[in-house]
Amino acid sequence: MIIAIFRRRLRDGATFDDFISAWEADRGFGVPARVFNAVSVDDSREILSVGFVDIAADDLEADVAHVSLQEAVRHSRIDEVIESTMLHAYYDLHTEHDFTADPRSVEIGSLTSMLSALAPKSSASD
Repeated sequence: MIIAIFRRRLRDGATFDDFISAWEADRGFGVPARVFNAVSVDDSREILSVGFVDIAADDLEADVAHVSLQEAVRHSRIDEVIESTMLHAYYDLHTEHDFTADPRSVEIGSLTSMLSALAPKSSASD
């Protein structure tokens, strides 16, 4: 599982809704993927996007290349509403933990995982 993180700053006068309109994908990536967008509680112009993509780290380069043309179009729209990208990074997810009550580790993609919707139904277990 790959985590993609983008930390962006909106242009002066641009809104979160403007960002979402520019940011929304025209087509899917062809692999299970979920993205969360958040606004900083300290600065309404700072947007954090965190994506979870169900691919192996070894497949990242090929899968990014597979969607590069459609992503170039989307990112040109995004550039119209953001003034900068302060962070653009990919990470290989290794653990998930639940600190709700008694802290415990959670198997990534299991039925109790927050990422269970990305896991193939045949392999999701707890």
